[in-house]
Amino acid sequence: MLLFGHQQRKQELNDFTAKIFNINRLLRVSSLLIPLLLAMKVSFVDKKIYEEVQGYEARSSRRILSGRRGFLCRGDKSSQCGIRKTNGRADAVFVFGAIKYDQQRMIDGINSKVKDAVLVGCSTDGEIVTDGYMEDSVSLMVLNSDEFSFSVGYGLNAHQDAQKTAQDAINMALGHLESKSPSICFLFGDGTKANGVDLIEGAKTVLGKKFHIVGGLAGDGFKFEKTYQYCNNQVITNGGVSLLITGDITVATGVKHGWTSIGRERIVTKAQGNVVYGLDGESVFKIYEDYLGERADELPGVAFEFPFGIIDKNKQEYLRCPVGIDKELGTITFAGEVPVGAIVRMTTGTTIDAIKAARKASEHALSGLGQGVTPAAIFIFDCCARKKVFGRRTQKEIDAIQGVLGEKVPMIGFYTYGEIAPVVEGTGTGTIGTSAFHNLTDAIVVFGK
Repeated sequence: MLLFGHQQRKQELNDFTAKIFNINRLLRVSSLLIPLLLAMKVSFVDKKIYEEVQGYEARSSRRILSGRRGFLCRGDKSSQCGIRKTNGRADAVFVFGAIKYDQQRMIDGINSKVKDAVLVGCSTDGEIVTDGYMEDSVSLMVLNSDEFSFSVGYGLNAHQDAQKTAQDAINMALGHLESKSPSICFLFGDGTKANGVDLIEGAKTVLGKKFHIVGGLAGDGFKFEKTYQYCNNQVITNGGVSLLITGDITVATGVKHGWTSIGRERIVTKAQGNVVYGLDGESVFKIYEDYLGERADELPGVAFEFPFGIIDKNKQEYLRCPVGIDKELGTITFAGEVPVGAIVRMTTGTTIDAIKAARKASEHALSGLGQGVTPAAIFIFDCCARKKVFGRRTQKEIDAIQGVLGEKVPMIGFYTYGEIAPVVEGTGTGTIGTSAFHNLTDAIVVFGK
């Protein structure tokens, strides 16, 4: 059942200071009710602007709601997010928000409206909703169900021991499930403090190697200074949060990046954490320069276009994005751990290749739902570096996904500092491959009905 759906681009409101958070949809998914609620942030500068915004809201209300009951809500300059439920109760809430807003006031505002619902989410480098991608916004998805249970938890001190952070978050969530077995785990960690690989490994020690773990690392608008994680009424940093869902959920994933391997395989011979010194006994920076040729002069800015492909024991490849280069030491720092002994290859790609990969990931997820099952809700965890590579074409990737999964299917997600998803794509919860930490990748999670 559709109640409302709307998003307005920033340029359409250039004559008055206004930011639209999100407007999404209300959908019945078998027994899973997923209303995607609206919040609007408006900074009122003078009476004229106030009247213009009021008029815009009234026009939008008539067009969006078509006579049905619903609400448009405003926030204030401190960016507290006002929400009014459109129908029924809220059992669980996903929140992805920009760091420009007062994080605690934002979460307090949301909690004041959703009452007893569990809440999970994080700050971002950009938000994704049914009507496209946004920046400087807050997106929400509310889940209701009589057959599923939802539980959240958090862990702290990710900079010291990200494995323990994940273990604490998941064990806390498990403690509220009354011995029920979870079907899927959403995991969000600090994007500037947590080792993404360790975070996932910690989750696996509790849930199992083949458990369906998805999510991403929080962002802060590409500043790489401080990110935030949300758990119920708490806003934490340097931590991790999890949401566990129990019940017979039909879910599938698609994970693709679109970059193509070039050159021969090499072995990492010297590395420490996410800093690589040598491949096959040679300077990693010298090898990188040789591959780039004339474009080496564009470093480090061009590094996003040439990530490393890490090949695991199952011959599956996941990416590591260069985020720093030390020419004097001859090292490259990556957005994720690169272990000694790992097999790597250089990769390259174009925006067209990356968009095709998003479409293919969507196709994998769709096929993974099984015959007769259609998409009911979409979660997207997309790398912030992909958004930088796409530039003005960022919306094209979202269009490609919706071209496969449906333009009207409720969708939420964010641009991450690292993606969490299974390496094997498009499979159901019973047969998925192990979850891994990705860079420059589009991870798509689809609930079916």
